[in-house]
Amino acid sequence: MTIVCGTDFSEAAAQAVRAAASIARCLDDKLELVHVLGDPAAAGVPALGVFFAPLQEVLGNQAAELAREFAIKVEPIVLEGPADQRLVEFARGENAKMIVISSLGARKKEHLRLGSVAERVLQRSTIPVLVVRQATPIVEWAEGKRRLRILLGIDLGESARAALRWVETLRLVKPCDVRVVQVCWPIGEHARFEIKGPISLEGLRPELQALLERDLRAWTGTIAGEGRTTLSISACWGRFDEQLAQLADEDKADLLVVGTHQRAWAARVWHGSISRGVVQRSSGNVACVPRAASMTAEKQPITNFRSVLIPTDFSALANRALSAGYGLLPDGGEVHLVHVLSGERREPAPDLEARLRSLVPMGAEARGIETRTHVIEGSEPFSAIEHAAARLGIDVICMSTHGRTGAARLLLGSQAEEVVRRVRQPVLLIKGEGE
Repeated sequence: MTIVCGTDFSEAAAQAVRAAASIARCLDDKLELVHVLGDPAAAGVPALGVFFAPLQEVLGNQAAELAREFAIKVEPIVLEGPADQRLVEFARGENAKMIVISSLGARKKEHLRLGSVAERVLQRSTIPVLVVRQATPIVEWAEGKRRLRILLGIDLGESARAALRWVETLRLVKPCDVRVVQVCWPIGEHARFEIKGPISLEGLRPELQALLERDLRAWTGTIAGEGRTTLSISACWGRFDEQLAQLADEDKADLLVVGTHQRAWAARVWHGSISRGVVQRSSGNVACVPRAASMTAEKQPITNFRSVLIPTDFSALANRALSAGYGLLPDGGEVHLVHVLSGERREPAPDLEARLRSLVPMGAEARGIETRTHVIEGSEPFSAIEHAAARLGIDVICMSTHGRTGAARLLLGSQAEEVVRRVRQPVLLIKGEGE
């Protein structure tokens, strides 16, 4: 396999080069040392070919020195064109493990809009990008002289999952101490769990803290490899990227790792980019792992669900989800049967609980499935289902849907569609017979 490192022969690039060489030696990989000549048309120069041979010689000399010092194979490559585009294309063509580049670090506010090669590379790349500003801790880690201190910023999403898996690959090579941090917006989390009462500006309420820590432990699981692991929740009232950069500085972390969604341009303008902001604001090393990296990683294990939420209004259509929902737990677990009181006509709660218990399929208990029943109130069923799934720490939701399309869907709406749009958990939709 290959490590690709971009260089412009600057002092900052020298840090990235040394870090890349040490990683290549540690992983027993080849290092591709790449310099990209700018686009001649953009530079206003008829042709840049006259610089090709001298640059190839300089790059070749540097590659030879690295090969001697680190005892690795180093191949010098000179390319032409837009630096970010050519570097990413080359790395993809070489099936590289990662791209290593340098960056000048936190920049003045007037420069933030313009971007940098590092930012454009991480936006384009479908493989992890390591932005190096301080090579020493990475070199010493690769040489086995110290543990690498990593701060992993996550949001429980798929891109964060890819970042977690990438951190695991580092720990399987050499020991790393990892702090996993979920940065959260208190107002949004109070709404998601439907927690009533005042919101503190100084910290999270104990019941919310407990719920978030529960979900973080479940999401993280056991990180493979050697090293200490700590989990923490950090309330944030400002920019998430700025807080992550500050936490990394406070921890004296050697490496800040985040996932990147690689949204299209319009979506980035609307949603912002945590990864880009972290690269801009951090003074240390940053690794950005795209969601696509998980698609090219080793085969993923089969997901074992342990808890299922099945909402029902006792109709024949809603109850079609029962057999499928219980079937998601072949090795046992918990099924939460939920009925939402959202209208004026309401049966007594004990009667509804009994009706829910009567829906438990035969053989559920023998399979080791425990059934819990919940009668909850909510102005909208989809909202009540969302909040219940969050509070109960559900793995998956199974519910029925009419499967309407076109005008019927626009006219009648869809509780199932709203649930899918709002919840974090996977949702299995069971269409009605003949739909």
